[in-house]
Amino acid sequence: MQPFTLLRAICSTAALFASIVPVAAQNYPTQNIRLVVPFPPGGGADTLARILTKYMGDDLGQSFVIINQPGAGGAHAFAEVAKSAPDGYSLVWTSAAFPIMATTIKSLSFDPAKAFAHVTQIGQNPLVLAVNPGVKASSVAELVQLAKAEPGKLTFANNGRGTLTNLVVELFKIRTGADVSQVAYRGDNFSSNDVVAGHVSGMFLNSTVAFPLLETGKLRPLAVTSPKWTPSAPNIPTMIEAGVPDFSAVVWQGLSAPAGTPRAVLDRLHAAVKKGLLVPDVADRFQKLGADAVGGSPEEFEELIARELKIWAEVVRQSGVKVE
Repeated sequence: MQPFTLLRAICSTAALFASIVPVAAQNYPTQNIRLVVPFPPGGGADTLARILTKYMGDDLGQSFVIINQPGAGGAHAFAEVAKSAPDGYSLVWTSAAFPIMATTIKSLSFDPAKAFAHVTQIGQNPLVLAVNPGVKASSVAELVQLAKAEPGKLTFANNGRGTLTNLVVELFKIRTGADVSQVAYRGDNFSSNDVVAGHVSGMFLNSTVAFPLLETGKLRPLAVTSPKWTPSAPNIPTMIEAGVPDFSAVVWQGLSAPAGTPRAVLDRLHAAVKKGLLVPDVADRFQKLGADAVGGSPEEFEELIARELKIWAEVVRQSGVKVE
């Protein structure tokens, strides 16, 4: 074959392929969509994912198949989706655990900063800094003062080494200079129960766990960790308002796809999420979880994750927290 003929054939093939991809994206979806959830069945994330994708499926005309794959901080779930075809039929439920996993687990088989195209942030809710009523502190400033006056005496519960509830205490220590000790537990039920019982001084609790305990007076709230006032906790100041600058740590959730997924597919999924978040059943679930619906653009979600990766990498560096 002559060089010119060969070049023309290559160009024709490339043009054909380029034309096929947009058509496939425009027709998306034509089959069921797999959503890998890095959490066990029945939890808050799993329940919300199932409710939201039901209405997304109605809008898209295809069903979602939920695959629960907990363990290793979500590493197994993300690794599976990272190696999947970038066609919009394999997605992963992404949460605040993603940047924590990325900064504490060094043996990942994928690059967290490059392996995914992030569709949208679905929602977020704050952590609540709460203490046992017996702690002699009614504000964050008083708590910091107490911690500095009696170094190491105040104890904070967390849900395991390398979790968000562990690293947010390290962020608190870095931002305030407070000297507190940490006690690790297997999960929210165990940790929150010991704060209520007074075995530990306090904890940064997920708002979904904290709110029922605050309503009954079993814990005293000092601040929420969202960067701005949140309607889910209207009477509790943020950490920034309480005098701790540059302090933000929210429990967010979103949807991600393998890197290289066509933008038309991402936009279609984003539109379906936004529509689903307006359904009363979904909105009611968010309210019960103390979460605020977001539904932001892919670019906004990319920016959030890039920022979180940097923040928690720096906290890990300064604190020396290690999982492996």
